[in-house]
Parts: sequence; structure tokens; C-alpha cells
Amino acid sequence: MATSSRLKDIGDKFCRCSVCLENLKGPKQLPCLHRYCKDCLISIIQVTKDVIKCPECREEIQIPTNGVDGFKTDFNSKSLVEYVQSQQSLKSVEVRGCYGCSRHPSLIVTAYCFKCNDFLCKDCHNFHITNETLKGHQKHTLSLEDIGAHNITIEKLASMRDAPRCYIHLQEIAKLYCETCGNLPVCTTCTYGEHKGHNLYEITGLAKLKREELTQKINALEANNRPKDKNVKTSKQSIEKLSLNVNIEREKIINMHYQKDKKIMTKIQDIEERIQKVEKEKQNTEKNIFVSLQTEMEHEIDEVKKKYEDIFRVKKLELNDTFEGQESSLKEELAKLREKRECFDQDKKELLTSIETQLNENVKIIEEMSEHYDNIKKRFETLNVMASSILASDNDWSAVQCIPDMCTAATNLMKDLKKFFPELTSLTNVTVNHKHYSLGKPNFTKISDNFIKKISINHPYRYVFGVTNSGDGNIIVSGMLFDTKASFIIVIDMNGRILMGKKLNARKFWPRRYCKSLSQHKVASVCKPDEIGLYDVRDDSYNKKNISDVINSWPKDRCVSCVTTDPVNNHILVGGYKSRYVYVFDDQLNYLHTLTLPEMIKWPRDITVCDGHLLVCDYDGRKCYVTTMDGLRSKLVGQFMKPNLEGNCFGPISVCSDMNGFLYVLWKNFFQNPSQCCLVQYNHNGSQVLTARELEGDARVVTVVETSQGEKLLVGTHDTQTVYCYDLLTED
Repeated sequence: MATSSRLKDIGDKFCRCSVCLENLKGPKQLPCLHRYCKDCLISIIQVTKDVIKCPECREEIQIPTNGVDGFKTDFNSKSLVEYVQSQQSLKSVEVRGCYGCSRHPSLIVTAYCFKCNDFLCKDCHNFHITNETLKGHQKHTLSLEDIGAHNITIEKLASMRDAPRCYIHLQEIAKLYCETCGNLPVCTTCTYGEHKGHNLYEITGLAKLKREELTQKINALEANNRPKDKNVKTSKQSIEKLSLNVNIEREKIINMHYQKDKKIMTKIQDIEERIQKVEKEKQNTEKNIFVSLQTEMEHEIDEVKKKYEDIFRVKKLELNDTFEGQESSLKEELAKLREKRECFDQDKKELLTSIETQLNENVKIIEEMSEHYDNIKKRFETLNVMASSILASDNDWSAVQCIPDMCTAATNLMKDLKKFFPELTSLTNVTVNHKHYSLGKPNFTKISDNFIKKISINHPYRYVFGVTNSGDGNIIVSGMLFDTKASFIIVIDMNGRILMGKKLNARKFWPRRYCKSLSQHKVASVCKPDEIGLYDVRDDSYNKKNISDVINSWPKDRCVSCVTTDPVNNHILVGGYKSRYVYVFDDQLNYLHTLTLPEMIKWPRDITVCDGHLLVCDYDGRKCYVTTMDGLRSKLVGQFMKPNLEGNCFGPISVCSDMNGFLYVLWKNFFQNPSQCCLVQYNHNGSQVLTARELEGDARVVTVVETSQGEKLLVGTHDTQTVYCYDLLTED
């Protein structure tokens, strides 16, 4: 910060009252450092009771018991106002009279005496600076040429004015500062009389300490204000980026729902045609039977004719039963499809409303943040100008009176700078939670007989523990390095090429890292012992927390064992090793609550959310469960059927679901050498095994990802760093 400033650098607004918009008259300073005319403050106080709001920053300020006189007089601003008034006088065409020779009132003035507080003509100016009787005025006289040239410094202006006088002994210069009597200026003589025993301070030393304190606070404010300034400048860009993202998502939603509606209409038309075909076939069959029987009846006697009429009647009833069942089934499916279409339309409206709400809320937050930082910037500029003025001035009395208030204002400004706002990058994202519907009866998802692609990760020395997908069709892989001292999280394409990623140092050995997709660009990740974080695939950034720092009940010896996400509520769920507790966080890593699993579950090896329920792999208990997620205590809904495998040592280690609601569990036997692994496909509640196939014993994790070519089933291996990709084929 500069210690010397020319007065031309201080704008006219600094000396102007923001109430009457004129130069300050009897300036009074509020605790927030804004200054107003004494009369303007009186008019403001008259319409309030105990508290007023600053007209500029709106800070609430307690009115002193003695009214406006209780506010400090800003002597520093008073000097600056006099200087500005002298400058304005030069610009005025009005002819001013000389204070020293009233006999010539129309002479042009050329100087100003701060001792006389008036203008001087050329002759009186020369007399002032040469006559011995006016020797005391010489250093207080200023040429108007210097004022017009704008080259007067604050130090020069301060030297023009007399030092403060003792308020009792007016002929004595005040050298002491009485804190007991409200910061009054006193002389040495007063220390033996009225001010004996009071808290007295030598003004020069005290002013030096106050200047140093103010300098430190101003420097700290400058350092903290730079990144906030940058945030304010980027707010407009963030709003534009948010609007662009909303428009893109709006188009995606409209196009997606158009395609789904088109598929439904195609199925409706197909079923209506099939109904017509059944009706026609029914009529033709009835007609054929009738003709056949009628021909036979013509060749029989009357008794036989009655017999065949009875036979026809029975046949017709059987025919009606057969075709009416098909017709009823098709009409029921048609009604469900029309209901689904209504659900699609409602979902579309809700999604469009959701992103519009997010747009309005995020824009409001960004504008509030921008307004907050604009206000801080203005307050900082005001404080900076005043601090520069005080620090550059030699007026110790102004320093002692003003600097404490400036320090208080700097402290309050620092607190406001630390006010929490969400990151701008998070405010530009749009969260869209799509609902999935099956068209009519659930389609059957068939796993391709062989994997369609074997993706080898092109990097050595890795153990794989987590596999998930990103919104751009790439794959996220997490795990532990071979040296067991660090973990990793990487993004690979479908050919195994590493696009980006991080090596993350660990707090303990064996830092197993798991991951699960949270949104289009964010991936939730946990790592032993108790780390939770969010990885952004757009800029390879990673923000983390230690769970033990935010949850007091987290035991020191507990480690994370798995992670999943709830896309409907934007929640992150974390399981613990040897614990029935599942810890729930929001998408900003704030802890929400703890969910307790049912007593029959020992601890979750893996978890996933499906249709509002929690699927839990309990490897130690050798079982897989379906539980509720409502409230703080989870309730048992059902149990997966265990596949018919040799031995009782198989336990579930990974679980996931596809778009049609079919479930997939990886069962593994660690006690067999080499390990045995089996992938089992279940129906919608896990009560029925649909298919089972043996996999490589190194398989560790299974997940379903959605690509432009449809859904794929990924199986990641632990040691060989390979991801096997299978097609999921939908059949009617």
C-alpha cells in the first residue's frame, strides 16, 4: 500500500455526502466508515428509534445516547473537503474578495491561508510570506497555482493545518490523548490537574501502532479479495453457461420423450391390428364351423339335427372362451400402455419444470453471490481509500480516532469474505433424474453368450475394486496400486486407453478405492480407511473429506467397504466394514443421517439402489438381501435365491440392475484355489434365478452402463486389470 498519495487521486465522491449529494458539512463518521453531513444524519435519526441503517451499505447501527453528537467527527475528511472547495473556487467565474485588503474587494486572489481560513490577493500573499509578524502563517499559506495543478500530497495538506490544541489550555498544543474522557486532546499541564490518574497516551507512538495494525488488515483484505473478484467477473459467464446447459437438456428431454412416445404409438397400433385380426379370425372360424355342421345336418334326420345343434352350441362356447381370453389380455395390455404414455407425458412436464426451477434457483444464487461480492468490493474500496489517506497523513489525532473503527470494519469485511457459497461449476450443472418405464409386460433381458469386448487397462501395477460409467460413454475405474501405498481413479475409453486420472496417496496401507456414478459429470468415490470424495470427469478434479471428521460416532478402527448413489435424491450411501450402518451424504458431501440395516445382515460387501430399495451383498452371511431405505432403520423386504452351486462357501460380492429391472449378482468362493466365480441373473425381486454362468475366478465387480448402442454389462477383474463387456439383449 502506498504511503504517499496525491490529492488528485482522491475522487470528488469521497468528499460528497450520499444523502444531500453535496460536499460534506460537519462530517460525521459511522462505525461502517461511511460519512455524512451532521444535519443529514439528524434528519435520518428523527424518523427512527434506536437503530439506523447506513444509506450506502445498509448495516444496522446503534444510535448513541447523545444522538448525532455521539458519532465521531471525521477531521481528516474535513480537511479534504476544504481542499476540494478551494479547487472548485478556482473553476468558478465568481470574483472573490481578498481577506487582507477589504478596500479592494474585486482583486483576483492568488493564495489561501489555512491560519486565516480565507483567500489572499497577490500583495497580501507576499506580505504573508515576508513579514516577521506573520511568521506563524507562512507554513500554513498555499499558492492557488499548486492547488490548480493537482500536485498537492496528503502530507503537504496535513502540514498546512495547526496541530490540535488542548481543549482547556487553548494556547498549548495537545501532545497527549485521554482515553478516560472520550479521546480528548490534552496538554502536559492537564496531567497534574483535571486529568491526573486518567489513561493518557503519547499521541505519536499510539498513532504509529494504529497505522501498523491498519496496514496489516488492509494487506490481508487485499490478498483475500482477489479470488472473490475473479468469481464476480465469472458470474455472468456462469449464468450464460447454465442457460446453455438448460437449453441442451431441454432439447434432450423433448427428443427422448418424442422417441418413447413414438415407440408406444407403434405398439398400440400393432396391438389394435392384432385385435382386429383376432376378431376377423373368430368370425371366419365361426362361419366355417356353422357351414360345416349345417351341411352334415342336411343329411341327417331331424333327431340328428338337434344333436348337431347342441354340438355347435358347445363348440361356440368353447370358442368364445378361447378368443375372449386373448382379447381380454390384449385389451388389458393396451390400457396399461396408454397409462404408461400418460406417465411419460407427466414425467416430461415434471422434468422440464425441474430444470426450469434449477435454472431460476441457480441464477438467484449466482446473482446473490455477485451482489454480495460487489458490496464487499465497494466496502473494501472505501476502506482502502480511507486507510491510504490516514496512513499517508501525519495527523496522529486522526489516526488514533479513525484507525480502531477501520480495523473493526476490516475484521467484519473479512468475515463477510468467508461467507459460504456453492462453487460456480456446481451451479452450472443441471441434474435430470429420468424415470424408467417398461412398455407393457416386462421385457426379458438376455446376456450375450460371449463377451463382445475385452478391455485391457493399459497401465501396470493395479488392483481393480470399482467400475462405473460416465455421462460421455467412457468408463471410470478405481482401485489400489501394487505397492499398497496409494490408490487411483482413472477414465478409460472402450479400448482401454487412459484419458485422465489421478494417483492418490493413502493414509494407511491397502487403500482400496470404490466408485459409483452420481451424475453426468460427477463420480462418488470412497477409499479406506474413511475417505469420501467427488471426482469430476470434466477437469480431473477431486474434492474429498474424512468421514471421521464429520461423524463423531465413526469408530477409529472402522473402514469403508462400498459406495453407491441414489439418483432420485442425489444421495451418496457408504457402507462400513464389519458394521450394519450405512452412512448417507448429499451431493455436496454433507452428512445427512445413518441407516441401520436389519440384524440378520452382518456387513455390506456391496450395495446398490433399485426402485427405491437397497440391495445388499452380505458376503460373511453368504446371502443377498432387499431392504427398505425409508427412515433411520431399514426393514427386510426379501432375500435373493441362492444359486445351486457346489459347496456352501459362495457369497455375494457385487450387485447391480438393468433398465428393465432385472438384477445381477456376482457370487464368489474365495476358499477355493483358484477362486471360483459365478454371475447370476435374477427376476425383479431376486426370488427366481433366470440364468447363471461361470466367470473367470478373478472377477471382482459387476455393473450395467448405458451407451449409444444400448445397455452393456461390465465385469471388472481384480488382478488382471481387465473389463469384460457383454451385450444386454431385450426380448419380448
